[in-house]
Amino acid sequence: MSNPSYLPTTKVSPDSPLFTVVEEAYRVFRHPKPKSIGVCERCCMDLAIEQDFFNSPIRELPLSYVRDWYLAAYDPAGIPKETWAYLLPRILEILAAGEDVSSVATEVSLNRFETGNPEKWSLKEWKVLDDFQRTYLSHEIEHGDHTLDDMLCMFSLAGWDLQGLLDQVLSARDEILAQRLWNDWCRYGQASGIGTIWVTAFWESPENSAAYEFYTSRGLHDRMEALALADDADAELAAKASAVATLIDANR
Repeated sequence: MSNPSYLPTTKVSPDSPLFTVVEEAYRVFRHPKPKSIGVCERCCMDLAIEQDFFNSPIRELPLSYVRDWYLAAYDPAGIPKETWAYLLPRILEILAAGEDVSSVATEVSLNRFETGNPEKWSLKEWKVLDDFQRTYLSHEIEHGDHTLDDMLCMFSLAGWDLQGLLDQVLSARDEILAQRLWNDWCRYGQASGIGTIWVTAFWESPENSAAYEFYTSRGLHDRMEALALADDADAELAAKASAVATLIDANR
């Protein structure tokens, strides 16, 4: 009987909007097992995990192994492409299943290689990555538990163009955006009436300033205010949009 610790612990559900793109990732990124784990060896990782890391099929790589690998130091220039490309389908699946691949922060999930740089990939590989990014961000805006800023930072650190990411946010319906921003900024300050525009510390400059300027922009404020004042708006949603608009105005 297999040791339970070797079994996969996180799989994406077939009814997930990300199931198809994850399956495509396993098909397209069907790379041979690399010779190197790509991180600090015989030091940072649990030795038993390090020695067993590549023994399981990639689909069965346990979440505990992945998280231990993320704790290991690596070359600031990035890990070898052959290692990253081999691990990537499993990393994407864990994210799609709603789990964090790193115990440090969600924001560092994809930045050990220039994942968001299309020049690093074949056309088929890039299509998978682009589809994953767009589907994942859209799902997180509407249904996710992570804050929007954390997700934008994750993709930005991995090489995706920030303006392109912000354009995707702006394409969301006002009702969805108001709920997302209220959840991120106002939910936990509701009792005191004090909200906070969340900006993660993992941003790099100048993207951190660009993100904050986006959150406090006149355009975003006006969309929230218009929803708050709309005659046909649901009362609860209108109140949330109003709280978001007020917070933006206070931070401009």
